[in-house]
Amino acid sequence: MKTIITIIFLLINIIGNAQCTVPSNLTLSFPNPTSVQLGWTENGTATTWEIAIMPNFNTGDVLPTFGTVVTNNPIVLTNIPSGFGCYVFFIRSICSATEVSPWIAVASSGCANDIINYIATLSNDSFSLNTDDKELQMAPNPSNKVVQFQMKSIIDKITVFDSLGKVVLIQTQNTSEIDIENLSKGIYFIDVVSEDKHFFKKFIKE
Repeated sequence: MKTIITIIFLLINIIGNAQCTVPSNLTLSFPNPTSVQLGWTENGTATTWEIAIMPNFNTGDVLPTFGTVVTNNPIVLTNIPSGFGCYVFFIRSICSATEVSPWIAVASSGCANDIINYIATLSNDSFSLNTDDKELQMAPNPSNKVVQFQMKSIIDKITVFDSLGKVVLIQTQNTSEIDIENLSKGIYFIDVVSEDKHFFKKFIKE
């Protein structure tokens, strides 16, 4: 009997286009110990999709920018290691040679709660992931007092999340730096908003 894993939506406009509709109802099941089946609802007219698999996924890992093109829905993926740990499976629609939808993703049951919360933190249909160091520079990292930002455009908002996806700081004024002296030691994630674009960074509080 197939085991169905609860879906986790991840809508990330990496090179997406509003004209290309994101899929929905992504499910993950296990036909046998070394295979997984992915199924989803196509909400547009796409007949091809991209699949990206992230094994041993950890909070803060770089998210996919491309995937393997498939034409079957549902699709069975074979030769998945038995008893695999945390895998995140990404799907997006291909509408044309230049248009793709945002990603939708599902996490396997082997993922820890902090990873599930991290994915949920990014669940936003207007989220645009950008990790371009040339566009946004952040230093020092690690730091124990302040983190400073340099960007070509004006920073409108900075949101800091802890490793469990909890918001610990929101700043809309004086956005050239943030004071982290009162934060506990550990790993944090920053969502920097500028001109309706989101730039995601990770830093360590010493």
